[in-house]
Formats: sequence, C-alpha cells, structure tokens
Amino acid sequence: MVEVYHEPLARRYYASRFSCAYFFFLLVGLVAIVVPFFLAYTNVPSFWLKTNTYREQPKVAFQYKVLGNLQGVDADGRNFQIVFSSMADVENLYSGELRVPTLRSIELDLNRDGMADQFHLTALIPLRKGERVLHADLVTFYDVKLRRRARVHMDALAYSSGGGGGMAGKALYVDGDVGLRQRWPFRAKGGYYLPYTKYPLLDPTDHELTLEETLMPNIFYGYRNRNNTMDYHELYKVWSPAPPPIDGPFGVREEFNFTMVMRIPEMEILYTPTASEVLKDAWIKYLALFVVVKYLLEKLCAFVFYNQLVDTTMRVETAQHRSGVKATSL
Repeated sequence: MVEVYHEPLARRYYASRFSCAYFFFLLVGLVAIVVPFFLAYTNVPSFWLKTNTYREQPKVAFQYKVLGNLQGVDADGRNFQIVFSSMADVENLYSGELRVPTLRSIELDLNRDGMADQFHLTALIPLRKGERVLHADLVTFYDVKLRRRARVHMDALAYSSGGGGGMAGKALYVDGDVGLRQRWPFRAKGGYYLPYTKYPLLDPTDHELTLEETLMPNIFYGYRNRNNTMDYHELYKVWSPAPPPIDGPFGVREEFNFTMVMRIPEMEILYTPTASEVLKDAWIKYLALFVVVKYLLEKLCAFVFYNQLVDTTMRVETAQHRSGVKATSL
C-alpha cells in the first residue's frame, strides 16, 4: 500500500472558564496580540509610515525662456556686460547691454517613452570688434510634471555658468544632470498639485516685468525660497579660449557659443503616503513579528498543557471523531 495523503490527529485540552488553565489561555492570547505590536512599534524608526519614496523620471518641457549675460572687457579695456534673452518683455528693459542671440534647442527621447531624456541648447551671442568674454551665465526655464504617485505640476529653472579665470573665451560647454530637491514631501492623493501658480518664475503674463525681477540674484532668491525645486548639477564644463588677436589690440570676436546639455534621469520622489498605504505597511511590520511570537507561544503552551502544569482534561482525537468516510485499518 502507498500513502497518498495524511492529516494529523490532535490532543485537545479542556478546562472550565474559572480555572487557572483558562486564565493562562487568555494571558497567552493577550501576549500574542500585544507583544508583536510593541516590538514593531519600538524597534523600527517609524511604525506609522509618515513619508515614503519611489522612483520616477519627471516629464520636463522647455518653456523656451532664456536669460543670460556675458561679462568681459571691450577694445578699450573697460568692463562690459551683455544681456541676451528670448523674452521680449526682458529685452525691453535693456538697451545698450542687449544683444539678440541665435538660439537652437533640441529634445532627445532616447528610450522612446514619450518623455525627454536630454535637452541640448545652443546660444550664439554676437560680439563687437575687440570684445573679450571672461565669464558667462545662463538661466533656462522648464515645466515639470510628476504623474505616478505624486501628481505635481510646477515650473523650474536650470542655471549654468563658467569662466576662464581671466582668460578670454569663445565658447562654454556645460553638461550635467537635473535633480529634485525637496524640503517637504509631495502629497499622493487628489488631482495635480500646483504649488507655485501664484508665483511663477519670470512670467510676464499677469503683470509687467520690472528690472529688479530680471536680476539673477533676485530670481535665485525667490526660487530658493520654494520647498521643492529642480536643480541643475554641472558635471562637466569646458571653457574654450579665444584665438589670439588678429586685428587690432584685441582682435575680432564675432560670436560667443554657449552650449548646455541637460540630462533627466530617474529621481527619488519623497511623498506623503495615503491612509491605506500606512495601514498596509504597519500590518506587514506587525505580522512579521506576530509569526515569531506566536510560534514561541505555541511551543510554550504545548509544554505547559502536555505536562499538566495547569489542570486540564485531555482528549486524544481518533479517526472516528472525524466527519466523512470512515478510516479503514490496514
């Protein structure tokens, strides 16, 4: 004969409701419920999940807003500043310092998921005869969307700069990544969270821009006051020296080339979890310790009742006590 299935037979212990065995049974049940909770509550950093993270690549769209300036010396050795922008409202605030740039931008979707992975921006700024550029700054503006757990829509900027330490240059190449900086977690319920619609970055749609609003220190100060921003981290920077003068004491400089490459990787998003997620996480922490505590209490109860450390009546279960087909002796 071959065994095809087996099931255990149990020893059952009985006692009255006013016996020591019954109170011991209640005590074990209480310990099985309470002890895992206190162990989980005290041994983990936070039993109730207050914040959580997940990874997402934000959807970034270029607003076609550019503001930059060049600093250097002219043919007479005097310091000068050139301001260039793609916004007419900003250009109207500058007269002698303004230059009209040639802007080229391209968005690259390398993995073809419908979201840009790279931005390439080239700004060609015309120079007058004898002008030497010693330092360059560039600010570009973007729309940022998060669409998975945290649904957020906000504007952001990317700032890049460079110089040759006193050496005149003809071009600056900057390559870096953007990263999310959060002082406060996003919420993960409801519709899109629009945190900064009342205070957009350099937006002339609701009022006429002033000269103070276009100054970079003022732009950065307001941007840094936000709880959540996208920051551009320059990883590689190349300053190309200008060629030797070929005409006059300073030579001829036709244009300055500012090239910025911005890469958009996946980022860790900090958010406030929903109530269901908090309860699920707490239940998993509790259950992991409950299994261990229950196993140890089962061993304790088996020892106590089998050795009759408390008074009980034991009945051994046999095959005749099971419902269904009667067992046949072999």
